[in-house]
Amino acid sequence: MCRRIGLMVLVLSAAVLRAEPAVVIGSFADVQNASALQQAASSLELVLPVREIRTVAYDGGDGVLHRVVVLPLDASETPKLRQAVQEMGYGGAWVAEVIIQADESPLPAQQRSATPARDAMKTPAAAATGPPMLPLYRDNPVLSEPGVAPKSRSWFKGDTFLTFRLKGFASASNVPGTDVYREPLGSRRNDSTVDLRTMLQHDVGPWSFEAAHTTLIQHGDTILLGQTLSGAEQVVVSDDLRLLNLTDEWNEGRRHRTLHRLDRLNAQWRSNHWAVTVGRQAVSWGSGIVFQPLDPFNPFAPTAVDRDYKAGDDLVLIERLFDNGHDAQLLHVFRRDRLDSVNGDVASTAAKWHGYAGSLEFEVIAAQHYDTEFLGLSGRVPVGPAVLRSDIAMRRGISHQTVNDDWGVLGVINIDVAFPWRGRTVYAFAEYFHNDFGLAELPTPLTALPADLQAGLERGEFFNLMRDYLAVGGTFEWHPLLTQQLTVITNLHDSSSLLQMQFAYDVGQNQNMQLGWIGSTGGSGDEFAPITVGMMPAGPPLTQGGGDRVYLRWAGYF
Repeated sequence: MCRRIGLMVLVLSAAVLRAEPAVVIGSFADVQNASALQQAASSLELVLPVREIRTVAYDGGDGVLHRVVVLPLDASETPKLRQAVQEMGYGGAWVAEVIIQADESPLPAQQRSATPARDAMKTPAAAATGPPMLPLYRDNPVLSEPGVAPKSRSWFKGDTFLTFRLKGFASASNVPGTDVYREPLGSRRNDSTVDLRTMLQHDVGPWSFEAAHTTLIQHGDTILLGQTLSGAEQVVVSDDLRLLNLTDEWNEGRRHRTLHRLDRLNAQWRSNHWAVTVGRQAVSWGSGIVFQPLDPFNPFAPTAVDRDYKAGDDLVLIERLFDNGHDAQLLHVFRRDRLDSVNGDVASTAAKWHGYAGSLEFEVIAAQHYDTEFLGLSGRVPVGPAVLRSDIAMRRGISHQTVNDDWGVLGVINIDVAFPWRGRTVYAFAEYFHNDFGLAELPTPLTALPADLQAGLERGEFFNLMRDYLAVGGTFEWHPLLTQQLTVITNLHDSSSLLQMQFAYDVGQNQNMQLGWIGSTGGSGDEFAPITVGMMPAGPPLTQGGGDRVYLRWAGYF
């Protein structure tokens, strides 16, 4: 259980004013922008129940601002609620004591009840009627309300949050008879992991310091084959080419290894309109549900189950929030090349503008990403009870010493909606993905891939080989504690499909269990069926991939 260290409860005129800890998800000069975010946030699906989401006035000394806050049912759960909100896409959410006035109207009760946690990437928040969600910026969390003296602070006396996540994961899959790994593995491939993630944040004045440490124990055939974990599990990203190598292996054997790493290590300075963050942190751009063409910074694989925490990069991020609700971001990612030198050729510099035009929310991106020029445009607009989104990315540059002056296009268009049915919540989505760098037809056997595609695969930006895909899926709430999720990804060139079904159950407070299955359909040589990777002098061709996989995941937060 997370505990807030040093929290002072201020008792004020109990019937009219009260000071409470809350998770702040936005701060605006324009009350209409605050109201839009309040309405959009009403669809958040969180691990913990929330009492209400409301807008409160805050006088920071430079004029009245309007904060959108999420109030927990239990004050002791505030740090955990903050973490949950951050993982739903509000990465800048922070905790502050706010003054709650009796005449400030919260959202209706039907919009306040929480449902069990969903996979934040597979099941995004349901559509809202107003403008879509705004990004978040932390302002000064020091309480400064009329008639209330601010709490004294020092560099050694601030607010400290300490959270632990313990996770266990086990999977088993069958190995086809023609698979290249059939001889060393036999007919079954088994893997398991246990990891403990420790998350620490210290806030003092305008400064915030964050660190997250993971101890990971892996066992199974993945280690035997010398591969990284993939598929149903989040890939353990290597630090070999990052600016800082914050990963250390304690021991490694034929079928096991133990390592620990720092996945977050950063400091942030913030004001009402500015935020500067330096160090290892996670950045997510774009509106893709299954595919993320506008997010080149360690996106999740389409079938990844463990999406709690995205891998961080070593970067400098500057953010500016404008009074009209628009905002701008500028970042630079530092990396090392294969010669262990900090090299601009492997760095990324990117800028993003996020704003509104009526009911349309848009993002414009320009970047130099490795050796590639990168332009992006994203738009989101309500369509009745649904939200229609589109991301388009254009890339041009040099990959693997091969000059390519042609622009390649990657893009998604998707729509999703949540609605009640027989007293239960139903969520559904559909998404089309196009990748110019992919193949129109797989060769047999699989030979050298195009340079741009190979580069994207190696950097973990692409996860599929071909050009066009359709993903459909949804989630059904059988019970407030039990949900079922189904996702189907279809290759539109060969009609093979990847299927993923999952049941999620809240087994206890701050605990969730997921039981899932990943399978495929398709003929010989199709992408999601066993792919031919080699030929033998006699006998059938050697293949890789295909087969069914089942997994069990448990996670608890403390």
